[in-house]
Amino acid sequence: MKTLVVYSSRTGNTEKLARAIAGALGPDCTLSRAEDAPPPEKFDFIAFGFGVYRGWPDGELRSYMLRAKPRYAGIFLTLGAYPDSEHAQVCLARAEGMLSASKVLAKLACHGAYAPDMIERMKARPAGSVHGWDEERAARVAAAAGHPDADDLSRAQQLFKAALAKAVPPPDDGKKALVAAWFGTAVDAAREAYDLAESQLPVKPLRAHTSRFVRRKLGGEVPSLPGALQRLYLDGVRHVKVLAGLLAAGEEYELLRSDLEAFRNPLTGFDSLSVTAPPLSTPERLRRFLDAVTAELPDAPVLFMGHGHADGRSDFQYDAVAAELAKRNPAWRLGCVEGGRSLDTLLPELKKAGVRRLELRPFLLVAGDHAVNDLAGAEPGSWKSQLEAAGIECTVELRGLAAYPAVARYFAEEVERLG
Repeated sequence: MKTLVVYSSRTGNTEKLARAIAGALGPDCTLSRAEDAPPPEKFDFIAFGFGVYRGWPDGELRSYMLRAKPRYAGIFLTLGAYPDSEHAQVCLARAEGMLSASKVLAKLACHGAYAPDMIERMKARPAGSVHGWDEERAARVAAAAGHPDADDLSRAQQLFKAALAKAVPPPDDGKKALVAAWFGTAVDAAREAYDLAESQLPVKPLRAHTSRFVRRKLGGEVPSLPGALQRLYLDGVRHVKVLAGLLAAGEEYELLRSDLEAFRNPLTGFDSLSVTAPPLSTPERLRRFLDAVTAELPDAPVLFMGHGHADGRSDFQYDAVAAELAKRNPAWRLGCVEGGRSLDTLLPELKKAGVRRLELRPFLLVAGDHAVNDLAGAEPGSWKSQLEAAGIECTVELRGLAAYPAVARYFAEEVERLG
């Protein structure tokens, strides 16, 4: 997807945001001042940035916005007023109104420090004038000083990176697309595993999360699988591949397949709709997946934590994983948070084997809440705490499987196998 960050900046405030946002959108993103900007029709996603003057962007950027009709857009502005003020929201709305042909995916108002000459002009105005100097004005100027700061820049980067992820990439022939359907996580650092896995896919996918809880935690920034498919269908896409970003062929996978059925109607659905199978679904896939997982494991005791299911319905799949790991190295073991392969069942085995040191790793695609708390947490009930209480020294590799380069390549190969 071709992206552009175009901006106007008189004081340097908006330029700081523009450079931060462009950096977050990747090395292929073009950054330009409005007066030097390339033709807008070359880009699928354009982020427009400006300082507020009389409630509008300045002339150069306003002119560019009026002739730009990108498929997707974002807006960021800096102003002396408070970012959550009615004035800021009106300015954002005015800018959005200039982009009626685009889908606006991100809007950000940010405090910007007043220029010294502007402060002097305000102080020189008569008391009681519209922009004259008074205690309220002095407080506003003081609040804006130092902005945009590091927190502002980070927030802008996160917002626009998420916006770009929501943009449907234009398919090569205008009719094909790929969806990466992950369970999802609300742990910010853990989502980097999804980014890595998606970077290896044949084309940039539209990301979807199957977990309603995670979608709510993220404020709806990532769609559900049906939501993603509906968006693609309305955009004219008729051939879709879906990467099922799940490990086991269990309940979540069956729900995912059920979601797909509504879009298979020969009269109103896609012309073709295919989905990958999870790594733990067949012996052949399991072996190839574990080739990827174990490519970087140490020749030393390792204990993986998988998820499992409370009623044991997925035990047989994790038993198969444990058996295959043991064939490769008897020092590599697997337990689960739920089900029959609990830590309680593994501790006697570890003691009998005389294990004194262990490397703990999540057997989960991302190192989310289970990895951070159940595996590596400081609480007495975490696996690390229980193992150390039993006299076993532990180190933790807190990285989801999707962040392993070989695992990312495995998922890319599964998509390719769909044809």
